[in-house]
Amino acid sequence: MDFIKLSVTDWKTYQCTLLSIDSYLHTQGLRERRIDAQQVKRWLDGSNVGVSTKKNKLSHIRKFSIYLSTLGIKASLPELPRRTREFKPYVYSKDEITHIFEAVDDYTLTNRNSPIAAELPVFVRILYGCGLRSDEAQSLTWDDIDLSAGVITVKIAKNRKQRFVPMGGELTRILNLYRKSPGFDAQDHGFLFRKNNGERRYKSIYRCIFNKILCGLGIRNHRNTKYGSRGPCLHSLRHTFTLHSILKAASEGRGFMETVPFLSTYLGHKGLMETDKYLRAKHELYTEAHTVIADYIRDVFPQDV
Repeated sequence: MDFIKLSVTDWKTYQCTLLSIDSYLHTQGLRERRIDAQQVKRWLDGSNVGVSTKKNKLSHIRKFSIYLSTLGIKASLPELPRRTREFKPYVYSKDEITHIFEAVDDYTLTNRNSPIAAELPVFVRILYGCGLRSDEAQSLTWDDIDLSAGVITVKIAKNRKQRFVPMGGELTRILNLYRKSPGFDAQDHGFLFRKNNGERRYKSIYRCIFNKILCGLGIRNHRNTKYGSRGPCLHSLRHTFTLHSILKAASEGRGFMETVPFLSTYLGHKGLMETDKYLRAKHELYTEAHTVIADYIRDVFPQDV
């Protein structure tokens, strides 16, 4: 399948989608130049991703089908998958998050000659301390870090929503120490997490180590083929940050309505609906947070219906 030059900034996601369906159609023994709705549906159904991701992939195929039509090639597509509300984020318990930090620090001590092991505690603390996505943390350079003000500038972000992210005092202190570690100098402008050649280190390495740490702690990732069963992973640190932020704000007297819009902006979400799905965590672990949320929506719906 030949690729056309797309006039979009996220052309790599289009390339990934088209490569994926091209590989699938090849395995199906397709010989005609056409795209069939049933084949596209089977390809989508075989993807272990969420509904929103499937819709994005289908939109990529839809644009490509427009191009095919100009060449006289037939293309039919299935209906857009319906968005569901099955997603339930995994939030680490207070004991789990404590044990995770202990295990991450122990991993550094037992792998003293590994640069990845030295980076891991900082990487994990940025994810939890600022609620960053893995890709956002992975793309940080020292030019993005203002250690005197304690602020991170997220330039490469999902939905292209650049933002300023204030850090807590402890995380700022840790990054100051990390900056002084071997491999960096005062004039360094490169990536915080990088290979020997200066290129950024990819998250798959941290994900692999982190999953082994979770396994060692007995925190199993029972990922199901059904969307909504993501289970504990690196991204769960972002979920945990969100709920802990709500708890902290409530303990300091700030209301839910005041906190969530600010938190949504801080996380780089498109809107409050995206933040809302992060609030569907384990009731038995964080009953106080759900009490705050329940109190906020108490008068929204009639009680006698």
